[in-house]
Amino acid sequence: MDDSDYLRLLTQQAEQANAFLSNARKWERERWVCQRLLSSLNVPYREEEFSTAQEPPDVQFRDANFEVFFVLDQGRRLNDEWRAELERRRSALSLSQLLRREPRQRHISTAELQARLAPTLRKKAHNYQERGIDPGELDLLAYINFKREIPDFNTHFPPPSEYLRQGWRSLSLVGPTYARVLFAHADAPSFLRHNLGRSILLDVGVGL
Repeated sequence: MDDSDYLRLLTQQAEQANAFLSNARKWERERWVCQRLLSSLNVPYREEEFSTAQEPPDVQFRDANFEVFFVLDQGRRLNDEWRAELERRRSALSLSQLLRREPRQRHISTAELQARLAPTLRKKAHNYQERGIDPGELDLLAYINFKREIPDFNTHFPPPSEYLRQGWRSLSLVGPTYARVLFAHADAPSFLRHNLGRSILLDVGVGL
């Protein structure tokens, strides 16, 4: 594969990422996040096991009612980021034009990682309370996509007290190379309860 072939491949990948982030593929994107969690937990699945009804939840899988949300670095928007990247790759005449120095990632504690969920969860809890939606029937799943920071899993997760008080049935997170079930009540799906409190670290990362 020469440089022009590789440039073409990189451009195609950026086109696919932009299509995947479109509004039309919202449910497919949410299902993908669920599949990332299930794969991390070694839970086998078939495509036909996933469904959607009136939201919430976003994705139903067996007895799980997944409500999916994304957590990014402050100020980042994946759609804008990938649109700009697509234009950058389309305009490049050589691979060297795509090279750029990325700042070194900063390590953050797992306590800080967990705290980053708070703004979205507070907003959801407030909105669902106003709409009369029972959070005790929902399994929340956060997809973490940090560009500038990386969690240090040698630090300890604090008790998720605030999120427990909000009344969700379970809360999990999945990132490019890790997954964790933060809490799961007795009526949560068994595959979540059986993995409660385990930080699962993966060798190969997959992300947007």
